[in-house]
Amino acid sequence: MTRSRSVIASILWAVIVIAFAVVSGVIVVVSKADATASRLIQAAFMYASIAIPFVYCKVRKIALKDILLTGIDREGVKTSLFYLPLVAVLLPMIVSGVDLSDTGYVLATLLFTLGVGIAEELYFRGIILRLLGKSFGPLPVVFISMLIFGTGHASGAFVESSLVLVLLSIVNAFLFGWVAAETALITKNIVPLMVFHCLFDFFTYQMVATGDALIMVYAVRGTLMTVVAVYLLIRLRQQSEDRRVRSPQAA
Repeated sequence: MTRSRSVIASILWAVIVIAFAVVSGVIVVVSKADATASRLIQAAFMYASIAIPFVYCKVRKIALKDILLTGIDREGVKTSLFYLPLVAVLLPMIVSGVDLSDTGYVLATLLFTLGVGIAEELYFRGIILRLLGKSFGPLPVVFISMLIFGTGHASGAFVESSLVLVLLSIVNAFLFGWVAAETALITKNIVPLMVFHCLFDFFTYQMVATGDALIMVYAVRGTLMTVVAVYLLIRLRQQSEDRRVRSPQAA
């Protein structure tokens, strides 16, 4: 697969999963559904989107483990320690306060964000990283996938109440794609990323901070993701160099 074809194919996969979210959003608006019903409608579409990667794997005779594991390189560190920095990213949202007063809405939101976590990780860190990995090295894969993920999610930032929050939300979307791609490449496992993605979105939706407090949370969260992303980038480069050194000996 040529580089241009792998990028185009990756963009198409991103468009597919984003289309499910857009269609569900249109249905929510047209039907004038209440908050809980809206989340359930959105959840139904996200879970439905999961079927496409499974059908793709079946048709192309790709083992599911090649999607749940990135399939780019079987070697490397496989440890939960690389997920610990992701916990730090969640802390600003937890500390700011999480609204759990409406049980029905909370459960509907959790169901929805779990669907988002599973679906988007299958698409963006499962299939897309695998496609890009056939034509690019680990570092280009990280940044190309980050651009695709961030661009695809940037439009959602315009629902924020101020220009500052819009900008912070867009930056956070790109940073999330950066951190998630690096974590997937280093650990070779996207299942824990599904859980992290779910919690990240859930706490984002349930934050009760408002005004300057919300801006501060977004800013702190973005700063933490930047630190984690740079740290993981250094580790990923070290990992790539170690394999490059070992490969001639293996040959």
